[in-house]
Amino acid sequence: MTLVQPPLLQPGDCVRVVAPSGPVPETRFMAGLARLQTRYTVRFDPSAVFAKHGYLAGSDRQRAEALQAAATEPDTKAIWMARGGYGLMRILPQLPWEKWRASPKTLVGFSDGTALLSALAAQSGVGSVHGPVVTQLAQLPDADLEHLWRILEAPRQGVVLEGLTPLVGGVAEGPLLGGNLEVLSRLLATPYLPSLAGAILFIEDVGERPYRVDRLLTQLELSGILSRIAGALVGDFVHCIEPPSETNHSPGVQEVVAERLGRFGFPVAVGGLFGHGERHLALPFGTRVRLEAGEGVLTYA
Repeated sequence: MTLVQPPLLQPGDCVRVVAPSGPVPETRFMAGLARLQTRYTVRFDPSAVFAKHGYLAGSDRQRAEALQAAATEPDTKAIWMARGGYGLMRILPQLPWEKWRASPKTLVGFSDGTALLSALAAQSGVGSVHGPVVTQLAQLPDADLEHLWRILEAPRQGVVLEGLTPLVGGVAEGPLLGGNLEVLSRLLATPYLPSLAGAILFIEDVGERPYRVDRLLTQLELSGILSRIAGALVGDFVHCIEPPSETNHSPGVQEVVAERLGRFGFPVAVGGLFGHGERHLALPFGTRVRLEAGEGVLTYA
């Protein structure tokens, strides 16, 4: 399916913030909200955004209804995730995919949002933005925010990322798809994972030990995905370490990623500043890109 890209945003446009995953810390949210409000007109329902239901930001019905309302709100141009956590997979069957395609809005999120970005592409054929959630915005450097505004507002041409480190040289073009490795793996064998054939696969993760990262990448290999993609882009793997012990001889996560991805021959670049680290450069999810791994550059194709 060829993905439809939502219209580009303009400063002052209305964006709706939703909390479709885990409970939202109010202090960090309000700090990020203040930064977002310097660019756009921001709407959110405090009773929904700050709802708590165990490890979820409200019941499944509440979170699904908030997303449904946002997707059909006439003058809202973008939907922004308040934070990640967990919970989106539980409500994917309840979301209005046909309405989203009929009136595409930009979706911004990552982490648990990988499930929503992927499902939006698979079910509606709509692209989105893998980018910082609201609770992350206040801690980001100004350069990352300027990059975010360009991804959301500028014509889709020129450099997306640079300063990457080549793992396997070469050039590849394809739609940019992926996200959080753990969440992505959970979408296998579901209707919510878009086809990755010919894609530039990007991955990141947090808190997974090296052997678990190995297991996740091996799962992608056994599913056939790694034999079908055109190239790979690796971002931050934060706190992905093995606790020290007398019997710990674990390789580092960088070694695991290099060994698992370096065997296929497609171009691979590492060192992308996206994910759960101190930096987070947004990516145009589903947009066709060109990875020049040897040059360490990702551009619009």
